[in-house]
Amino acid sequence: MKKTDTFRQYIWLVHTIQRARRISYSNIKRLWIENDLNDGKPLTRTTFYRLRQAIDDMFGICIECDNRNQYYITNPETLKDNSTPTWMLQTLTVNNVLFDSLSIKDRLVLEKIPKGMEYLDTIITAIKSHQTLLMGYQKFTDTKPYTTRIEPYCLKLFHQRWYLLGKSERKSYKLAIYALDRMTELKETESTYILDPDFDAETFFNNYFGVFIGEEIKPAHIVLRAYGKMIPLLRTLPKHQSQKEINTQANFSDFEYYIAPTLDFKQEILKEGPDLEVLEPESLRNEIVESLMKTIQHYQP
Repeated sequence: MKKTDTFRQYIWLVHTIQRARRISYSNIKRLWIENDLNDGKPLTRTTFYRLRQAIDDMFGICIECDNRNQYYITNPETLKDNSTPTWMLQTLTVNNVLFDSLSIKDRLVLEKIPKGMEYLDTIITAIKSHQTLLMGYQKFTDTKPYTTRIEPYCLKLFHQRWYLLGKSERKSYKLAIYALDRMTELKETESTYILDPDFDAETFFNNYFGVFIGEEIKPAHIVLRAYGKMIPLLRTLPKHQSQKEINTQANFSDFEYYIAPTLDFKQEILKEGPDLEVLEPESLRNEIVESLMKTIQHYQP
């Protein structure tokens, strides 16, 4: 069986049990026969056990049986978190839906992904083996690319662009971020590096929104006031994991954050226009006002 078909079986089983909440093995077998993923074969106990084990190992989703012989997901919260396994499951689900929708491909409008995807495999291999890479890179502000050695620490996806966090020779081996679509070449070297034992990717980005980083920008207590449609939108899609609603009124709601006010976060505030206002700190409020005034000047005759 093709690997893609195996992944589709994982997705099918997770979603079947998730939709039913609790379901018997006999009903799972019946639905399996009705599905085109069964390869013409019934769902045996052995296959069912193998699928459950693989789903647990790959996605951290645990499927167990209760005392009434009903199967259920013991940790449904896993399906809602921001972990890599959850992202993998969601991505595979989307791929599965698109695969089954080729007949209407002219009616599916997808966002274009920038170049740089070709470097993912090389970077992931280097991260696994702690291998130093030789990278060619050209920033938008540079007239020509430069070459540097880099120790890859982790990858991050943000707004449909992949970024590499690593320690490069050019930056005196301090952690810096690099967009994959700005890389001009990437080669493996025979050199290896020692990963900082205290490094944790999730913890590192905890106080940031997006990918702009910098030791000089410290996390701060920030309060934003949301108006109109922005209120339910923030409740449904928080801007950051630290978000808390601290004041709810008829016409507005206030949300607090503990986050570094980087360029990415400022741009996120500005893109919401009049629906989002900075209340605290005053320094950030003044920066947003200054940006808005500069924008207004562009439109003045």
